[in-house]
Amino acid sequence: MKRILLLLLFSFNCLLFSGQKLSIDGKISNFENKPVENASIRLIKQKDSSIISSTLTNKEGNFSLKINELNEPSILKAEADKLLPYSKNFDRINASLRLEEIRLDKDKISDIEEVVITASPIKIKKDTIEFNANAIKVRPDSNIQELLKSIDGIEVDSDGKITVNGKEVDQIMINGKPFFDATGKIALENIPADIIKNIQVTSTKTKEEELTGKTPKSEKSTINFNIDEKKNQGFISRITGGYGSDKRYEASGFLSYFKNKTKISLLGSSNNINTKGFTNDEAQNLGGNTGSRGGNNVKGIQKSTTIGVNYSDQLSSNVDLESLGVTRNETNLETASKVSRTTFLPDSTLKTDSENHADNSTEQYNFNSAVKIRPDSLSTFYFSPKLSISKTTNVRNSKSITYKNDELLNDSESSTHAKSENNSFSQNLYYSKKFKKKGRSLYASLNTSISESTNDNLTKSATKFYQSSDPDDIRNQLSQSKNQNNNYSFNAKYSEPVSDSLNVTLGLNYNSKNLSSIRNINDFDENTGQYSNYNILLSKSSDQKNNQLSPEINIELNKKKYSVWASTTVNFSDLKYDAVFNGEHYNLQRNFTLPDYNAGLQYHISENSKLSIYNSASFTVPAPENVIPYRDESNPLITYEGNPDLKNTWSNRTSVYFNNFNTKTSFNYNVNLSFTYSNNDVTNFSFYDESGKQFVSYRNISGNKSATLGGSLGKTYKWNDNKLTIRPKANVNYRYNKGYINGQEFLGNSYTFTPGIGFTYDKKDKVNIKPSYNVNYTLSNYENYSVESIKNTYQTFRLELTNYFLKTNLIFENDFEYNKSSNITPGFKRDFYFWNTSIGYTFYKKQLTAKVRVYDILNQNQSVRRTISSSYVEDREDLILKRYIMFSLTLKLNKFTGRKI
Repeated sequence: MKRILLLLLFSFNCLLFSGQKLSIDGKISNFENKPVENASIRLIKQKDSSIISSTLTNKEGNFSLKINELNEPSILKAEADKLLPYSKNFDRINASLRLEEIRLDKDKISDIEEVVITASPIKIKKDTIEFNANAIKVRPDSNIQELLKSIDGIEVDSDGKITVNGKEVDQIMINGKPFFDATGKIALENIPADIIKNIQVTSTKTKEEELTGKTPKSEKSTINFNIDEKKNQGFISRITGGYGSDKRYEASGFLSYFKNKTKISLLGSSNNINTKGFTNDEAQNLGGNTGSRGGNNVKGIQKSTTIGVNYSDQLSSNVDLESLGVTRNETNLETASKVSRTTFLPDSTLKTDSENHADNSTEQYNFNSAVKIRPDSLSTFYFSPKLSISKTTNVRNSKSITYKNDELLNDSESSTHAKSENNSFSQNLYYSKKFKKKGRSLYASLNTSISESTNDNLTKSATKFYQSSDPDDIRNQLSQSKNQNNNYSFNAKYSEPVSDSLNVTLGLNYNSKNLSSIRNINDFDENTGQYSNYNILLSKSSDQKNNQLSPEINIELNKKKYSVWASTTVNFSDLKYDAVFNGEHYNLQRNFTLPDYNAGLQYHISENSKLSIYNSASFTVPAPENVIPYRDESNPLITYEGNPDLKNTWSNRTSVYFNNFNTKTSFNYNVNLSFTYSNNDVTNFSFYDESGKQFVSYRNISGNKSATLGGSLGKTYKWNDNKLTIRPKANVNYRYNKGYINGQEFLGNSYTFTPGIGFTYDKKDKVNIKPSYNVNYTLSNYENYSVESIKNTYQTFRLELTNYFLKTNLIFENDFEYNKSSNITPGFKRDFYFWNTSIGYTFYKKQLTAKVRVYDILNQNQSVRRTISSSYVEDREDLILKRYIMFSLTLKLNKFTGRKI
C-alpha cells in the first residue's frame, strides 16, 4: 500500500492548480423578455477557437464565467435552442466584467423537434445521450474503443465487456448501421477516433421497436458512432508494419472509402503479439493488450491473420444495403496454465493441482449481410442472412494430482488430439407496416437458424486411484461426434392505440427446435492396431423436439416525461426426447404451460436525469440430459446421473438505473441496483468416494438470491489550457447461495466490494496523465464447511502518461501497472510490476509515424488470479506474452472532399 501511495503522489506532482480570479457575469433572455435556462456560454480564443471557459445559464438566465487574466483576443459566445446566437469580442480581459442583459432573437428557420440541452460536449436528445468526440482527449491514431474508455459512465473491462451507467452494451453501430456485425468488435478495433463527430448512447431496440418506432424497453444499450459529415466523402487509410525481438512482428492495413451513402472498408492484419483481428499498435496501449492488460485479455501466445471487406450503400430510394461483409480469420493460440484448487467438504478439504498445455489452430470464414426495403412510406422489409464456417485443430496435454487432507487420492495424465468443423447459417426476415392512424402497426418475423458440428477426438489417458479397490482407468479411444441444431420461429404482432398515449399489442409466437446428437467411441484394439472396439457404455445418441406456442399481450403508456409498460406471455410447450445411453433406450415426453411477464418504467425526472425500473419473472425447463436417469462416465474422475424428479426453475429479477448529466457544472453520476431471486434452482448434488472420484446428480433448491449495488460519478475542472477529470466508482455484490457438497447441504454468503478511482489531467499539447487505483475485496462465509470463511484483496494501480514535444510531432508514452493479491497459494507470485514504454516521431505532414516501443520492460508480466466460489477456491497462472522490443512504421493517408490529412 505504501508503494501505491508513493506512486500516486508521484503521478500528481505535476498538477499545479491555479485559482480562477476573474469572472464575466450576465443574463440571457429571449425575444419575449423571458429568462433562458441552459443557454451555452463559451469564451474562446480568437486565434484557434479553443475553449477557455464555458458554463450554462441557470433558471433565471444568469451566468458567471470564471476565468484568469487574459492578454490575447477572445470571443464570448451565447447559444440557445431555436434562438439566434450572440457573440462579443474582447482584445484583453484584466478585470471582472458585468455585461448588460443579452437578448436573443427567435431563429425563424429553426424547426427542431428534439430537445437539445446544450451545445457543450454532452447533449441529451430525448432518450439519447450524445458526446462530442472532439472534446475527448485520446492518444494520436487511437481507435474508437479508446474514446469509450475516456467517457464518464462508460466502463470497458479486461474482457472487452462495455457497460454504460451500469447497463451492458450489446450493439455497436457506425452511422446507425452495423460494421461487419452488430457486436461492433471490428469497428471498435479499426475505426480511427479522429474521424468521429459524436458518440450516441441509447437503449437497445428490438427489430420490432426499430421498424415500428416503439419506445425501447431493453436493459441493454447501443452505442452509435457518427462520422463527421465533412469527412463523409473521401477515404481513410492506415498501414502499419513492425518487427522486433524474439521474432515478434505485426502488419496491419485499414482502408475505408466514403461517398455519401456508399461505404467500402478493407482491412487485414497478421501478428504474433496477441492483438485480435486487425488492431494497429497505436490503439493497443504500446503493444498487445495482453495478459491482464487492456481489452483483449488473451491468455497464451497468439498468432493471427485476418482479412475482411465490408460494403454498405443506398441502392435506390427504397432499398438500403446496410451491410455486406466477408471476413477470414486464421489463428494459432498456444496456452499453458498451472491451477491449484481447494474444494471444501463438510469435514475435510480436497486439493487438486493441475497443469495444462494446449495448441489450438482455427480457420474461420464469416459472411453477413442486411438489407432494408421500403416498398412504400408505411411498409418495411428487413432481411439479414449470415453464414459461418470454421475448422479447428486442438492438441492438449494435461496432468493433475488430488489430495485429501494431505493424503494422495489419485493422479491423472491425458493427451488429446481433436479436429472439428462447425458450420452455421441463419436468415431473419422482418416485416413492419404502419397505418395512417398513429400508433397502429402490424409486425411479423420469420427466423431460421441451422448449425452442424462434427468432432474427431483421439484421447489417451491414465488415471490411478490410491485409496480404494477401484481399478485404474486407462483409456486409448477415438471419439467421433456430430451435433445438429435447427431452429425455426414465427412471430406476429398487432398494435392498436387506445388513446394518443396508450397502446395495446397482441402477439403470437411459434418456435420449433430440433436437436440431434450422436457420439460414437471406439477403443484401441491391440490385435488389429485399429480403433475398432465399440464402447457401448460411453457412446450415446439423442433426438430432441420442442414446439412452443406463446400468445402475448402488451400494454404501454407513453407520456412526455415517462413511459410505462407491462406484458405477459403464456408458453405452451411440447417436449419429446428420445435417447440411447449405455445401450439402453430412454423416452421423455412432457407438456408445459408456463407464464412469464415483464414490466418497466422510464421516467425523465428532468432534462438531465432519468430513472429506469425493470421487473421480470420467468420459468426455465431443466435440460433433458439432467432429467434422464442415465450414468455418463466419459470423464474418468466425474460421473453424472440425471434426476427425473427435477422441477422447473422460477426466477424473478428487479433492476433500477438512475443517471444524471449536469452539463452546466460538468458533473455526472449514475447508480444501479439489481436483485435476483430463484426458486427450484437446478444444482449439483455431488459426493466423493474414498479415491477422490466425484459423483454428480441434480436436485432443486430454493432461496438462492443475489444483489448488486453500483455507481460512479465524474467531475471535470477546466482552466486555461488545463483540464482535470475525477472518476470515483464503487460496486458491491452479495450472493446467498445454497447447494450440496459431499451429500450435505451447505450455505455460502459471498460479498464482493470493488471501489476505485481514476483521474485524467490534460495540459493541451503538453502532457496527459491518467492514474487509477482499483481494489477487489472478496469475503465468503460458509456453513457446514471445513472452513468458516475465506477472503482475498486484489489491488491494481495503473498510470498512463503521454508527453508531447516538438508541436506534438514527438510523443513519449508510458503505461505502468502494479498488481497485488493478499492471499494466494504458495508457488504463485502475489505481486508484480508491468511497464510499457514507447517513443514515436511523426513526420512528412504527419502522414508517417516511426515508433520504438518496449513491451514489459521489467519482464515481470504475469496472469495470476484467485477465484472464490461457493464450493471452492482456485488459484490460476496462465502463460502470457512477455518482454519484447519492436520498431514499427505507420503510414496514415486520409483525403476528404479534396483535402488530405
